[in-house]
Amino acid sequence: MKKSSSIILLLLSSSVLADATGIYLGGGIGYGMQNLVALGTTTQGTPALRGFAGYQFASWLDVELGYTYIAQGPNWNNLGTPSTTVYDLAFTPGFSIPLTPVTVYSRLGINSVSANLNSSWYNQVFSNQTANFEWGAGVKVDIPGTRTFVRAEYLNFGSAVNNDNSNLTVQASVAMITAGYVF
Repeated sequence: MKKSSSIILLLLSSSVLADATGIYLGGGIGYGMQNLVALGTTTQGTPALRGFAGYQFASWLDVELGYTYIAQGPNWNNLGTPSTTVYDLAFTPGFSIPLTPVTVYSRLGINSVSANLNSSWYNQVFSNQTANFEWGAGVKVDIPGTRTFVRAEYLNFGSAVNNDNSNLTVQASVAMITAGYVF
């Protein structure tokens, strides 16, 4: 009797925590880091925004298209005020912790980065882009009883030649809180 009640409890809990699969949309806000490589490295932190769409195959596997904007920061040694835009495609394989709504995941992808001095996001939409590999890691929590999730993640977008000065490169990364809804 004890064994059968354990099996029933396991089946009920797994149905409550069943994976929501399908297309999802979401967004997030965080802290962007832009390392400007010139006569040394200076780190600049500014607000970052992200929008994304993807497909969730299971709670532990997604494919995602995204757009990230790392805002302009103060002047770096009179070199200008940098801002960075990123378009990316990534896979997020992970490990779901059994009987919990928590998934720990990694992020592997490719992106297109536009890094500009003295330029805001609307001037970067069609600027020169640098292709890179990206990587990251995070924790995702599926909100029980809904088709929503919340993530805390770190993304490293690689480095890009600055569009205003080819002698400079910008290494962009973000730490973010994002949320999404699976349709």
